[in-house]
Amino acid sequence: MNKILAALAVATLASPAFAQAADFATADANADGKVTWEEVQKAAPNVTEDQFKAADADQSGDLSQEEFAKLGG
Repeated sequence: MNKILAALAVATLASPAFAQAADFATADANADGKVTWEEVQKAAPNVTEDQFKAADADQSGDLSQEEFAKLGG
């Protein structure tokens, strides 16, 4: 049992920061169909602004659902 718990702890700690983040609908707090940097900060505080900007393919300043999906890797 301890080995299983240890393995789960390692897997959790080794996964990308965003893997623990909310899905698009949850991150889109105002339900406007896009996720702003501020919304990402609340949903996934470990995501950096550089990661957000890299995911923002159209450089609109917010993320579409498709862009948001790419944020997680």
